[in-house]
Amino acid sequence: MIRVKEGGAMPPGEVFLRPSRVEVDLDAIGANYAQIRDALGEVKLCAVVKADGYGAGAVMVARHLESLGIERLAVVTLDEAVELRQAGVRAPILNMGAIFPDQAPLAVRYYIEQMVFQPDLRGALDAAARAAGVLARIHLKVDTGMSRYGLPAEAAAALIARLPEWPALECIGVMTHFPMSDGLDKSFAQLQIGRFSALRREVEGAGRRIPLWHMCNSGGVLDLPEAHMDMVRVGLMLYGYYPSREVRRPFDLRPALQVRTRIAAVRTISRGDSVGYGRRYMAEQPERIAVLPVGYADGYDRKLRNIGEVLVAGRRAPIVGGLCMDACFVQVTDIPEAVEGSEVTLMGSDGGEEISPHDIAARIESVSYEVMARWGRRLPRVYRRGGEIVAIRSDLTAEN
Repeated sequence: MIRVKEGGAMPPGEVFLRPSRVEVDLDAIGANYAQIRDALGEVKLCAVVKADGYGAGAVMVARHLESLGIERLAVVTLDEAVELRQAGVRAPILNMGAIFPDQAPLAVRYYIEQMVFQPDLRGALDAAARAAGVLARIHLKVDTGMSRYGLPAEAAAALIARLPEWPALECIGVMTHFPMSDGLDKSFAQLQIGRFSALRREVEGAGRRIPLWHMCNSGGVLDLPEAHMDMVRVGLMLYGYYPSREVRRPFDLRPALQVRTRIAAVRTISRGDSVGYGRRYMAEQPERIAVLPVGYADGYDRKLRNIGEVLVAGRRAPIVGGLCMDACFVQVTDIPEAVEGSEVTLMGSDGGEEISPHDIAARIESVSYEVMARWGRRLPRVYRRGGEIVAIRSDLTAEN
């Protein structure tokens, strides 16, 4: 549940039960949104809050963006869309993920704009909308090269011409997606732009007008202005991170997420002692080992054993031994400030040091998107605005 503080800051003891948590800076999200929104001019911005708002908590992020005037939100499951509606979010919501015909009435009931490419879904949405006496808004998905969802580009124009066969469908968008927009080589992205633009010319040449043609993700927003079209879909940048090290960096993005915990115990071990399951770390000399109450069940990857780092008192401390489901170990021999109760940063900044999602992703041979999306729901989300805690979310207890 989400608990909102009415006036003033929450006393720390009333905020969350677990010492491990995700801290979310709503001001940073707002500042990132404002920069991107201003740079786009007349192009509409759709804020992507899928995967629980990239780990930040979709409901609170959506509410905050809605208060700032966001034009549209995007998710990838019907559950995510319904969660936002049930939380009172009124902005248009695009579900970019596939649904099945038996889910069409739910999409219609909650006024969800649905991505469509399957023939049977078109009929099901039309029937559900006619039964409810409303129009079902859809975005037709076209596959220009990713081979995931969508109609073949060469078949899309013919289908658009047939849309009057489903009178309760209102096609307000045509969309596609880049698989490679944030690398140095833009040749395939340019091929996709050509295919999508050709489709638009064919459709509009036949006298059909669809309001929103969109294909850009964050990488496309940065490096492919010719593909901005009517709307862009921005996710990762809203949370303060660029999609790669190869893209242009015109914005002063502020990281919005910090993942922190506190030291639960400090052990002094001797030469030859082992640490954790599998005895994957052996001390070569007397060492101080801090035990952190966070593990792979919280989304902290097991591949960080013996290669990852955390921040303690503004200094880097190496992860040693295998990560447990609910705990991990760091070596703090040279950090005398590390004692039981000391704050530890798993992702974020402390003093002049920072551990970004890109840093963690490089260690585990993954991408920053996965790092952010994996922080589990059993970690409370602590929301700050103006430096004060304004709300918390805990999915495990009503006491929070």
